[in-house]
Amino acid sequence: MNVKISRLSLNKFTIVILMMCFLFIPNLEDVEAEENSDAKIMFQANVDRELHYDQHALLELEIDNKANLGITEIVADLSQLGGPDQFFISPELNCVTISVRSDIEPGVKDIHVKLIDENGDTYTTSTTATVIPREKEEHERDWDEAVIYFMLTDRFYDGDSNNNDPYQIDYRAITDNPRGTYQGGDFKGITENLDYLQRLGINTIWITPIVENIGHNVEYKSDAGSYFAYHGYWAKDFERLNPHLGTLNEFHALIDQAAERGIDIMVDVVLNHSGYGLKGTDEVTEPPVGYPTSDDRNRFIGMLRDRSGAGDVKMELSGLPDFKTEEDWIRRQLVEWQAAWIEKSTTPNGNAIKSYRVDTVKHVDNVTWQHFKNELVRIDSSFKLIGEAWGANYQHDLGYLNSGMMDSLLDFGFKDHARHFVNGSLEEVNKQLIERNQSISNIATLGQFLGSHDEDGFLYRLINNGDSEEVAQGKLKLAATLQITSKGQPVIYYGEEIGQSGAENWPEYDNRYDFDWELTENNHILEHYQRLLEFRSSFSELLSRGDRSMIAGSNDAEWLLVERSYQDNSVYLGFNLAETKQEIKLIVSEKDAMITDHYTGNTYQSIEGSNGENYVLISMPDLFDGGTILLSVDKGEILSSEQSIEPIDSEDEESLNQSAIENRSNVLIIVMCFVLIVGLAGTILLVTKIKRRK
Repeated sequence: MNVKISRLSLNKFTIVILMMCFLFIPNLEDVEAEENSDAKIMFQANVDRELHYDQHALLELEIDNKANLGITEIVADLSQLGGPDQFFISPELNCVTISVRSDIEPGVKDIHVKLIDENGDTYTTSTTATVIPREKEEHERDWDEAVIYFMLTDRFYDGDSNNNDPYQIDYRAITDNPRGTYQGGDFKGITENLDYLQRLGINTIWITPIVENIGHNVEYKSDAGSYFAYHGYWAKDFERLNPHLGTLNEFHALIDQAAERGIDIMVDVVLNHSGYGLKGTDEVTEPPVGYPTSDDRNRFIGMLRDRSGAGDVKMELSGLPDFKTEEDWIRRQLVEWQAAWIEKSTTPNGNAIKSYRVDTVKHVDNVTWQHFKNELVRIDSSFKLIGEAWGANYQHDLGYLNSGMMDSLLDFGFKDHARHFVNGSLEEVNKQLIERNQSISNIATLGQFLGSHDEDGFLYRLINNGDSEEVAQGKLKLAATLQITSKGQPVIYYGEEIGQSGAENWPEYDNRYDFDWELTENNHILEHYQRLLEFRSSFSELLSRGDRSMIAGSNDAEWLLVERSYQDNSVYLGFNLAETKQEIKLIVSEKDAMITDHYTGNTYQSIEGSNGENYVLISMPDLFDGGTILLSVDKGEILSSEQSIEPIDSEDEESLNQSAIENRSNVLIIVMCFVLIVGLAGTILLVTKIKRRK
């Protein structure tokens, strides 16, 4: 049979053949790596478990490096999990912790991994991660919903005086600086006051380090005044509890009783340094009481630097002995000591510590942080870390978030946002917070704080800058409103909620006060915090994850109305800087909208105006009374707002509230009358039919 093939058909045929050839030609980059069989690296990746958005899994690599080539870089693409497409894995570990963002749908997700050797040759592999639904119980909350209460344990409450002087120092006899000594606070003291913390509305207690610290006065050679390790950051033995704080049974009791109230325990940890006197060269001929012994120093043989080095990782902070964490065996020993506390803290009831606050993150190498996170996740897939990387904020996470290291960072910029806000920059700060909202997620969040043990108190700073005490307290309240209603994790410094504050004035440290329990009675600042935290709890997911947008207000008007929205739900936050009430008009979308102010407890029903718009008139409390409204809307939404032209006096305000109640009552009466009329008409018809039948 003769077949004629046209030139056009031949050209098409040729193109198809060429295309098929190109499909089978390997990537030239891969060929370059594979042609040298002696240098070939084979590797595969595996995810060790399923995970939901509040858990972690480990991405583990198995590498067959026959030629023993140096591996310069390993990068994973975690974009299908909501993570970065350039996620670096330490070649020293070949393992990293992965997480999934809360808005990622469950299912099987692809992860692609690229490895580069010292010659620049590239190798690739891939694996999958299975994301499962989060089956969240009603009482449960996620990591990004944490509301954290930070206390210096020694300064909160003395629950057991028997553990106040375990080294026989006689702190009561010290007069040159009694504030530099232990004050007696302990585990039992926290346990006895859990009801107070529950009423306040927090769900996570951050306590200072629990391990045994050096026992001596570190200023014994100077005339600066006595100073001891009451804060817990100068460890002597990472495997033992600090006897000042109590026994393991008392620690377990705290964990269990906190869990009964829905409160988690977060423990502060230090991997960067030990306490003073623990270098091999620190032995002295006439040591003071409580000074480290030779056995104490031998515990760290080979682990500490001989002298301070250059850069954040190798420097000695304040002369503290610095661990050589970049050395593998030292890194692993420190991590082993700290990770063991998860098991040690586990009670017979199965409760345990849930997270660590990590000290001095910038001063430890990144490989150690990836290893630390990996080992914690091996024990507890939900274990979390919030890091102290000095200077971190929403614009600069310093590489610690979305990196297999920290789940959250303390936000060192937020207190400045709050200060500028209460000093009049309402619009500018709100714009910054909108940007901040967009930069964080449940797997890379920030903990916003106003004060801490390392800085001047927020209230103290306001007064020191010229505000009267009354004005400063009003500004503190408004700053707390901003803090507690913002996306991220509110971190409340103990005593802040009752108006305690102080300077960071070493060695007294007035910002490290003993908690004043007498101030908890009839305290208007405490009541403000309780209202805010009740609102935070009621709208926890929305406030932890929702968007932020501005509705109305200005710097000149001294008030602002902000919307927070999440999954078709919204709440509205009102901030009033004025020292008088602000009367505002809210335009709403529905004529029968009902607005609840969760701060005052008032409810308002919309009114139809002459131009057909529906509105509500609300009075915002003045600065001294909190300057806050916290609104939710039943039916509809708030479209806009403006200052009320005709101010509402107190009688009119009561009348508006009463009219809302009366309107609801009138509606109920009308409905009841309608039911009675229908029932009566039905009865008459029935009687008529019966008579006709008769």
